[in-house]
Amino acid sequence: MNKYYRNIITIIFIVIFLILFTYWVNLNFGYGQLFLIIAGGYGIYLNLKAQLKVRKQT
Repeated sequence: MNKYYRNIITIIFIVIFLILFTYWVNLNFGYGQLFLIIAGGYGIYLNLKAQLKVRKQT
């Protein structure tokens, strides 16, 4: 599996686990969780951008 796609899948699992953990423990959804979700989305964006750059070079 491509390393960029593996990173994207890992980020998605971390974000999903974060959301589920928030509801399991019955915590309020705060700025920390929102920041991590935004950071996860930005990480996915950077991985897709790097994958497209590598694909264009070959």
